[in-house]
This record gives sequence, C-alpha cells and structure tokens, in this order.
Amino acid sequence: MKKAVMVLLAVLVTAGSVYSSRKDEVTLVLLPRDDSVVRVGLDLFQRYRTLLVTYQVQPNGTPSLHGWTGKEWVNINPDAFRAGDFFHTGPDSALIVEEEGVSLPASLLPPESWCNAVYKITTTEVRPLLHLTGQYYDFKYKDWKWFSENYRMSMDAINPEQLNIAWYHRRLGENLKKGPVAADDLQYWVAVRHPLPPVEMAAEPEPELETNDVEAVESLDMEESDTMLLTNDIPEAVVLSPGDAREEAVKSEE
Repeated sequence: MKKAVMVLLAVLVTAGSVYSSRKDEVTLVLLPRDDSVVRVGLDLFQRYRTLLVTYQVQPNGTPSLHGWTGKEWVNINPDAFRAGDFFHTGPDSALIVEEEGVSLPASLLPPESWCNAVYKITTTEVRPLLHLTGQYYDFKYKDWKWFSENYRMSMDAINPEQLNIAWYHRRLGENLKKGPVAADDLQYWVAVRHPLPPVEMAAEPEPELETNDVEAVESLDMEESDTMLLTNDIPEAVVLSPGDAREEAVKSEE
C-alpha cells in the first residue's frame, strides 16, 4: 500500500462528526466484512473519530483488510497494519467485533505499541451489538434515539439499562425497565487489554514535632484564644432584684 494512500486514509477517517464522551479520542473499529455489521461501523464513523477497518480471512488463512476513507474502501496491507503504518494519528483504543464462535486471527490484534486498550464484542447480532457499542461510547440520549429509530428497534431493546435517559425523555406513566437482556449481553463483551489506572503516590507522613515545637504551638494557641476573648465586647448580663428592677425602670422613664 502506497504511503500517500495511507496518509489519505488517516486524514479522512478522522473527519466524521463529533459527539458524546469519546469525542476527543480516536477509536479503531475492526469489523468482519458483514453488511449489517459494516452498516453499524459506518454510522459510528459519522459520529466519532474513527479508524474504520473491515477484515476477512481467506481460506488459506491470509487476512484481507480494507479501510474506509469516508468516500471509498482502500486496501490495507496486513504488514502495514501490524506495524501501525496505515494511520497518521494512532487510536486511543480498539473495538473489535467477531463473529460468534470465530476468533480474530492473533496477527490482527492491535499491538500494544500503538494501541493500549483493546476490547471485543463476540457477536454480529445487531441488537446486542448496538447495546454494547452504545455502552462503550457512552451514547447520549440523541444517539440512542437515532439508532433506535434508524434500526427500528425499541429503546428498551438496545438500551435496557436506560443509560442517559432522563425522566422527561419518557412518556407519561412509562416505567423504567431493566430486562434480563442487559446482563445476558455481557457474555459477548471481552476486555482483551484494559489499562490499569495510574497508581496514586501515598502521602508522605507529617514530620514528628519535637518537645520544644509542641510547646511553641500550645503557646501560640493560648495567645490566639486570649485574643479572641478580648475582642468579645458583649456586656455580661446583670441580675436585678424585683425592687432594683423597679428603680431602674423609674430612672429610665425620667
């Protein structure tokens, strides 16, 4: 594959519209060459910065790869793919879709040198594919709504957890539902390489105070306490007897 074509692919595959929480990330979406699955990939390409690549394994075991430029599919040499020479800006993560029971060849697994995080969805059935993909991208309401309408599936079918669905997005009297399908679909989700969060450094213990230092701190606290008392200008209450109280009242009237 010529270098110019690879650069062209890199520029065009990141030109899709930007939405949701992964708007600042580049995701490699690697799909089997299946029409229904490729359709999902193309729709994702329009919403996120995506390196969209399809794969097909020939009978002799040789993989065939094609990348979407935004206008056409171009061939990607498997060696260029493994070396990461087919893109200009590397992906932050990879989402791989596999046909159920058919594993991706190990040679096509993105190397850690240019892709740190790798995840798999091990089914090409559209409903769980949309469900798990939506979770991965953290679809907002408008995304769930768009996929629901364009794939003619109910919101509950593709988003059973009701993620990012506010109460005002639902019809009056319609209850939130969490069907068993939510847990069932997790069987198709695999974290191939999930980077661990950075380890936080433990806070250094405070140095122990020597005896003289402790006395100085206590002395300072006493001085501050005395100062606070001196600034209190509220007069103390005076308790008067009934007779004294009458005399005071007469004086005040005079």
